[in-house]
Amino acid sequence: PSLPLPLQVCFIGRSNVGKSSLIRALFSLAPEVEVRVSKTPGHTKKMNFFKVGKYFTLVDMPGYGYRAPRDFVEMVEAYLQERHNLKRTFLLVDGVVGLQKTDNIAVEMLEEFGIPYVMVLTKIDRASRGVLLKNVLEIQEFVKENTQGCFPQLFLVSSVEFSGVHLLRCFVAHVTGNLPTLEAS
Repeated sequence: PSLPLPLQVCFIGRSNVGKSSLIRALFSLAPEVEVRVSKTPGHTKKMNFFKVGKYFTLVDMPGYGYRAPRDFVEMVEAYLQERHNLKRTFLLVDGVVGLQKTDNIAVEMLEEFGIPYVMVLTKIDRASRGVLLKNVLEIQEFVKENTQGCFPQLFLVSSVEFSGVHLLRCFVAHVTGNLPTLEAS
């Protein structure tokens, strides 16, 4: 029998949403995972695959919106349709500006392919409490009204202050079936 493919989790979000920084923060405790972060925002033009030990692979999708590669939709759709070992997709939304029209492209794609996903609000250190609360409430309302496949719990993270990163890391470990092994080490 062939070896089971390693599970994958996928990170997707608008250019400049802080995707690479979050991935780097998530694996700051796993130095064997090397994450390259480009100086210019919106520079992931192709998919990046990061192997997390032998446990799972993290797929970093190119950002969409402002600097999206022209073939973004085809590339991502092809990936989403073919990945049977994709456990969960994390849709990153900027905590300062909230859900944008371009984010709906990603939501519609995930919904269309029936892929379970989670919304992650990034850069919460940069948003005032009022703005953050407004965005959280709007997103929760949006998820309730317009989505089938979205996990009801929103994750709020700051890659700068590391708030929420540990919880998200635990959740990634949980969906990839690594919680017991991680806790034992």
